[in-house]
Amino acid sequence: MSVQSSIDQTTAEIVAALGRHNLSEEEKERLGSIVSQLLVETVEKTTENHIETTTNCCGPELDLAHQIRLEMNRKKELLISNLKALR
Repeated sequence: MSVQSSIDQTTAEIVAALGRHNLSEEEKERLGSIVSQLLVETVEKTTENHIETTTNCCGPELDLAHQIRLEMNRKKELLISNLKALR
């Protein structure tokens, strides 16, 4: 499932849960934006946790840990850019 599909599905589920309220298109878009921002924050926090774990795990191999950290950050930034483009 694509990220946009996940956002759309989650937003639709929220709208369905609020079914008795008549949400405007603007409010629905705002919900999608909130879900998107949550994904960005989750990606950032998860990446930081993985980097910390990698650094702790690879103590004697700090050069390897540094290379892994750089690659993880590069991929995180790419994913976040893609998420922000969906807004």
